[in-house]
Amino acid sequence: MLTARIAVLFVHVTAVIVALGGSLFSTFALAPILAEELEPAARIRVLRRVIRRLGAIVLTALGVLLLTGIVNVVYLGAIPAALIVKLVLVAAVFVLALYQYGNLGAEIWRLSAAGPNPELLALQARFRRVGLMVGGLVLAIVYISLGLTRGGALR
Repeated sequence: MLTARIAVLFVHVTAVIVALGGSLFSTFALAPILAEELEPAARIRVLRRVIRRLGAIVLTALGVLLLTGIVNVVYLGAIPAALIVKLVLVAAVFVLALYQYGNLGAEIWRLSAAGPNPELLALQARFRRVGLMVGGLVLAIVYISLGLTRGGALR
């Protein structure tokens, strides 16, 4: 039987998949292929579009995660210690993702408007490093979530 709790949890997990999957795809698949296949000017045009679109998708997914996470905590009633650790990590992910897309992505977008620029390489490398940090933290959050679920704390 589909309950409201299951539906909220499904949307929550789907938002994790969307946010993390899109970021990992662009970092490990799309960016390296674009670097090998396209000239700098064309690569910048494509990356500008990817950053703009993916940024909107990831930040929307994070908003959905925040809302469904709050609903999930309300369903719990009590907050176990592992959930507090998870919530601290979630806050770090939000801050890093906002920095990645809101600051670095916006700066890459601004600088790339004029075409190839030597400053872009360093910014793109920092963008990827922050993305990897976010991915690592999300994996830790998933691991903690599995422990919470298997321990019965989320029932």
